[in-house]
Amino acid sequence: MTRLTLAAIGLVLLVASNNVVAADVQVRAQGPDRQPLAGLVVWLQPQNDKSSVAGSPAMPAGPWVMDQIDMQFDPEVLVVPVGAQVSFPNSDKVAHQVYSFSPAKRFSLGLYRGKRYPPVDFSKPGLVVLGCNIHDAMVGYIYVAESAYFGKSDEFGVLQLSGVPAGNYVVKAWSPRFKGEDAETLSLITVKANDVQVHTFVVSSSLRPVQPKLVHPKGLHY
Repeated sequence: MTRLTLAAIGLVLLVASNNVVAADVQVRAQGPDRQPLAGLVVWLQPQNDKSSVAGSPAMPAGPWVMDQIDMQFDPEVLVVPVGAQVSFPNSDKVAHQVYSFSPAKRFSLGLYRGKRYPPVDFSKPGLVVLGCNIHDAMVGYIYVAESAYFGKSDEFGVLQLSGVPAGNYVVKAWSPRFKGEDAETLSLITVKANDVQVHTFVVSSSLRPVQPKLVHPKGLHY
C-alpha cells in the first residue's frame, strides 16, 4: 500500500454484501476539514492476480459524452473505462477546437459547432487533459480507468458501486484538485461475499482550492 501524498482526504470505504458472489461498495470522501469531497474519481482495480476476482466483468457501455456549454467542458471531469467511445458535441453558438496532448490520448478536432465528429476512442488508461485552441480558459478532464468499477463522488462525497465480485482490489483515486496528474493508490482491499468492511484513509497533504467557474448569461451559450 502507498500513501496519498498529494491530497488531504479522509476516505471511508464501506463494502456491503449484495449476493453470494458480489458486493456493493460505498465510498465516502472527505477533505481535511471533514467536509464532503465532491468530484473525486475512484476505481477498484483488480490486483495483479486476476484469478482472485470472480469472473471477467464486461466494461460499462456508456454512452459517454463530453459536451461544451457556456464555454466550459460539461462535465468538467468524465470517468470512462478503457475502450470507451466518447462523443464531443458542441452545444455553444460559437465554434470550438477540442484537443489533447496527453500521452493517454492525443487528438484534435478541427473548429466546429454541433455534432460534426464521430466518437473518439480512448483505448489507453490514464488522464486525458482537454483544451480548446480558441478559448484558453476551457479545461476539462477524462480519466480512463482500467476497471469496470469506477465513478465520481457526488456533492455529499459519496460514491456507490454495485455488483462488485468478491476478490482483491487496489483502490485508486484522482481529482483535478490534486497537485499533479498521477493517480494515487489508497489501499488494497478484499471484497468478500456476505461481508461488511470499513476502511478509513487519512492523509496530510493539501488540495488545490476549488476554482470558480465562469458565469455567462443564461441561454446565450457564448
